[in-house]
Amino acid sequence: MTDFIRRLVSLDKARYKDDELDIDLDLVYITEQVIVMGYPASGLEALYRNRREDAKRFLEHRHGKNFWVFNFCPVAENCYPASIFDGRVSRYPFPDHHAPPLAILPLVAREMRAWLEPSKGRVAVLHCKAGKGRSGTMACTYLLTSDEAPSPSAMRRSQTAKDEATSRAQQMMNSMPSDEVSPEEPPQTEPGTPLPLDIQGNTEDDSSGVAQQAAGADHADNLARVLELHTSKRMKRPTTPAQKSKQGVSIPSQRRWLSYWSLLIAHQAPPGFWSTEPGALRRAAPKVRLTDVTVRMRELSGVKVNLMRAANALLERTSYAKAPSGEIAPASRAGGRVWVSLARYDDGLVDTLERWERRTRDDGGNMGRRKPGSERVGDDALEDVFKDDRWDKGKMVRPFARLGVLREEDYRKEDTETDGKVMTRVLRPLTDDNWGKLREKIRQYEEREVQDNDEKPLPDSAKDERVESEGASINDVTQTLKDNQGVVLSADREVRVKLYMGQVFLGWFWFIPTFHMPHPRTPAGQSTKLVLTRKELDFPIGIGANIIDVTVSMDWVPEKADVLDPPSREGSLASRQGRGEPAVLASSLQAVNDPIAGVVDTKQAAED
Repeated sequence: MTDFIRRLVSLDKARYKDDELDIDLDLVYITEQVIVMGYPASGLEALYRNRREDAKRFLEHRHGKNFWVFNFCPVAENCYPASIFDGRVSRYPFPDHHAPPLAILPLVAREMRAWLEPSKGRVAVLHCKAGKGRSGTMACTYLLTSDEAPSPSAMRRSQTAKDEATSRAQQMMNSMPSDEVSPEEPPQTEPGTPLPLDIQGNTEDDSSGVAQQAAGADHADNLARVLELHTSKRMKRPTTPAQKSKQGVSIPSQRRWLSYWSLLIAHQAPPGFWSTEPGALRRAAPKVRLTDVTVRMRELSGVKVNLMRAANALLERTSYAKAPSGEIAPASRAGGRVWVSLARYDDGLVDTLERWERRTRDDGGNMGRRKPGSERVGDDALEDVFKDDRWDKGKMVRPFARLGVLREEDYRKEDTETDGKVMTRVLRPLTDDNWGKLREKIRQYEEREVQDNDEKPLPDSAKDERVESEGASINDVTQTLKDNQGVVLSADREVRVKLYMGQVFLGWFWFIPTFHMPHPRTPAGQSTKLVLTRKELDFPIGIGANIIDVTVSMDWVPEKADVLDPPSREGSLASRQGRGEPAVLASSLQAVNDPIAGVVDTKQAAED
């Protein structure tokens, strides 16, 4: 029964069944040395995830002491002592469903390489919660740094008896010589297996692999092949030719991060970004000004409007949605109540990670190789960065600014041939006073909905309009802006743009400005636009499914411009303790990963 529940929770992910040990695990071999698995759980969670004892027994039986575990779960989400795996655990936590601080990618890739390179018998075991998004991102991060084309694992995945019989028959057919294939024709490969990377061999005196990477094929092709390899191993094969495999790394922002990483490996990153020149001094990060975010949405149907109202009313009923008295400014027109929160990782965390990235980088410029002995500098050790849970026992992502509609002309409707009736909102930075007015408008609107719905049961579908996550809510305190002329950002730092309608989540996306800006720089004031379609956003669900595209307008600014620091989190006790989302709905993304724990849309499940 428990195995059935575990398979149900795994959904489209492949599993591994070990008949000898009589265990069935949410685990796959991406290559012979890279394993990805779901969280090794204990207690009640072990009823629908990997049992911790089973995972350990399997790894010790198959690999003895030649395995090392990489855990990407924050302690606020899941945790266990390293002693469970005899101390062979490294932690690089970041929030579920998010892109990590970029410096985590090279740190993970280098440690994996340092562990795996001495012996072909060693394996790296990567896990997050569902063993998909975060683990897949980090597996691909390492595979992109490989000096050779990554070879798919020969380890079989779990199959039903019918699948195994079909597979054996197919293998027999493939082993038979064909009269139609000429000797010059290349051998056929298993469907879904990526083609070998087209990388030239090293010269004899180039042990670092830099020349190999620089002379390689286009970084986008390499990335596509690695992503396909991960998908072909992590996800179940389609049962019919008409079906397509679900993507292993499916969250657009995580795939965007891998694209940045592939550019860094190929030495095609923006000029000056993480300079790989030996002895290069760390430069002051250039700055951009984010002037506005334009959101185009299809006009909502009456049913969806009612669901949105019901969801907002439900949010207003919760204690988390109540702001302290005296913080609300007088009401004014809200311009559609769509607004955006800008956030980034804690500055201290990013500074620490980037310092270790520079310390451990190979002197020859190979981004995927660790400089010997660099994991410890004096009393500082890389392994201690997350040891005391300082960075991940609360929220790791901090809001620092908001945007909303300020002028009548920034909110318009139009009829289009392709998308029908479209609502366009130009969201500009909000000063503290403007944000107070918009927040009051949202609250007044929702208080009316609470009164209207006092005698009416809220529909269950309204609960699908919310995503619980790291992030900003209507009551999070941010840095006060002195004007609405733009938000100054570090061009080299990650930014999360999170969209709301009232208190209803619409979607979010992460990006690093410098990768989307012109180089050399355009004159200050000359705008650059980053346009993302709905498919390029993370979790545009519920009302967010009506988004057509989002455009971020930015321009370069003089070096003297100040970068806003994220403020300390204040407001409610829950927010100060790092539990700050204003409401809890059953269909939060945590419930998406834990179908047993609450209502779940199975189409969105396991998007970890």
